[in-house]
Amino acid sequence: MGLAKQLEEIGLTEKEARVYVALLETGEATAQQLALKSELNRATTYVILESLLKRSFIRSSNKSKKTYFLIESPQQILNFLENEKQKIDNKIDLAKNLMSELENLEKLTRERTKIKFFKGKQEVALIQKDVIRSNPKVIDNIFNINLTLENFPLRPEDHRQKIIKKKIKIRSIVIYNAKETIPQYPVFYEEERKYLPADKFPFFADMAFYKNKAAIISFKDDLAGIIIENKAIVDGLKFLFELAWQGAEKYQSLKKIKKTI
Repeated sequence: MGLAKQLEEIGLTEKEARVYVALLETGEATAQQLALKSELNRATTYVILESLLKRSFIRSSNKSKKTYFLIESPQQILNFLENEKQKIDNKIDLAKNLMSELENLEKLTRERTKIKFFKGKQEVALIQKDVIRSNPKVIDNIFNINLTLENFPLRPEDHRQKIIKKKIKIRSIVIYNAKETIPQYPVFYEEERKYLPADKFPFFADMAFYKNKAAIISFKDDLAGIIIENKAIVDGLKFLFELAWQGAEKYQSLKKIKKTI
């Protein structure tokens, strides 16, 4: 390996190494002479010389109204690298001292509640896509079947069909209009379904729990939705779902009510 390449290995750029070796071989030279010897243009050579001067690898002197450049002791390269190493060691020590504070902040940030808002049918549809993309094994949901189908009619390959294909287990609390025939709705993989009448339980939304997320779609007024991603909050909402699930036992079971579907 040539000297210039070895200088590159210890941190000089390719052009810095060429100029340094050229000056080392001549002992003393002007910028123009170094440009010719290192095969660089004059402007670039001046930039390289400034860089080498800044690190004290070379020095300059004036003779007969001309500026000449000379090699400083090669030991200066080692001194420079040792100084750089000391700076890095100091930064490492500082980083070690900061680790505890940084890790605590990162933990706080990670646990911070993530909330995403959606408005309008096109944006709310992104909530349905997030449910599929999250690939949950289980989904718990409570929804008003009449309002759900009014806003999102059944169609081939919609999010409900994808849930069926993925064989995601479902527990559903269906709010229905007792004055009307309950609409047809897909039956999901290993689904458990309970029904509650809307006249006793007015519920104008669709709420689903999956992974550590809660998705809520409001059908009242303007169509809007929200995804909450926070384990403690979602666990609290799931607890309320469990209460609703157990409380629905006193109302019609799926076996009793399916005759009307």
